[in-house]
Amino acid sequence: MAKKLALVQGIPRMVDESATPSIYDETLTVVSSGAGAGEINGPISAGTPVSLPNSRAYTGDELEIYLDGDRLYPAMDYNYSSSTEVEFTFEMKAGDVLRFRIDRAP
Repeated sequence: MAKKLALVQGIPRMVDESATPSIYDETLTVVSSGAGAGEINGPISAGTPVSLPNSRAYTGDELEIYLDGDRLYPAMDYNYSSSTEVEFTFEMKAGDVLRFRIDRAP
């Protein structure tokens, strides 16, 4: 389990990552056709806007995105296109799993 630095009653402390639950944690699986809940039809070309699940809005760098468990980074891997969409800088294929996460503010 990973540790992170967090303020606990105004004092910096190392805490387990799971000690601060996220307020948004959704996944999308890229499928070849017939997308259902939690899925999106692919392949998805680079630059195609992808909506966050459940129409979640984000502001700034609070949004974390993972592809198959690997963290992606703004500008290098994706760009913000609106308050509810991002555009990836690469193509995604069927079987890819995207995880969108926003941590609870301290």
